[in-house]
Amino acid sequence: MRRIDVGVLGVGYWGRKIVDEYCAIQGVKVRAVSDLSDKNLEYCSHRHKVEGLFHSFEDVLEDDSIAAVNICLPNSLHFRACNEALNRGKHVLVEKPITLSSADGRILVDLAEKKNLTLSVGHIYRFNNALLEVKRLIDENFFGKIFFLNMTWVNLEPPYVDRDVIVDLAPHYFDIANFLLDAWPERITCVARPFRRKKMEETAYITSETSDGEIAHANLSWLAPRKVRQVEVVGENRSCVIDAVGQEVTVHESGYTYRLGIERNNTIRTELEHFLKSIGDPQMETRNSGVIGVKTVEMIEHSKRSLTEGRTVETNI
Repeated sequence: MRRIDVGVLGVGYWGRKIVDEYCAIQGVKVRAVSDLSDKNLEYCSHRHKVEGLFHSFEDVLEDDSIAAVNICLPNSLHFRACNEALNRGKHVLVEKPITLSSADGRILVDLAEKKNLTLSVGHIYRFNNALLEVKRLIDENFFGKIFFLNMTWVNLEPPYVDRDVIVDLAPHYFDIANFLLDAWPERITCVARPFRRKKMEETAYITSETSDGEIAHANLSWLAPRKVRQVEVVGENRSCVIDAVGQEVTVHESGYTYRLGIERNNTIRTELEHFLKSIGDPQMETRNSGVIGVKTVEMIEHSKRSLTEGRTVETNI
């Protein structure tokens, strides 16, 4: 891999992980980072000798030597930061969701295409070896016809002031369902509630249906006492349970259960390496492309509409 200078915008909890992984990839130099917190900037300086430390992400984008940026800013800043980065000729990997509206996302996709730049979205579970193996088995008809997916994506979190559980966790649901089933929902039903406050939902149940009759259901919550990241895949011949964090797959077949031999991978590093390789060929449809990111936001918008209107909605895909 050729030498490439990158910048990371936002180096809080997740951004620091991103910096750690970039610094472990041969040929990559984290040239500059931005964050409002001096403590976060000092972490990058002391641990990885990052020289460019800025409070404003615009200062990072002004560095013409930086070819690509990873955007780990609050969701409300995704569109602005992506737009400025692309206009300055930089390749972009932005954490999910790509933007807070699909209309803004489409603007970014068109801009990246116009400028021949890579635009990827941090749908990290597309790089998880357990999910990749189940995807391979689905494509090989190991499970037979898929009947439904059942996803449990819950843990205990504080009541965030800037987002709700649908915007925060549903991107994983819709993205994983699309990755495994290779289809977007035709119909979506969403029920959700805030419990510790008056607005912004903290628990949601979303059910979606594809044109082939497959059902995908998600239990999303910030109120559950135990962290669970699990996907059940139920087919006509076999079923399985995926532990997405432990990267374990347990198959259920004719009354027997057995665990597949999955070699766990570092999903963050795999995602970053995929992004860096895609820079060499911006015309390549990356596994986590901006197009996929926008489609995921569209599904979130349909979920919100279902919640508001109290009914199942058609996505018109």
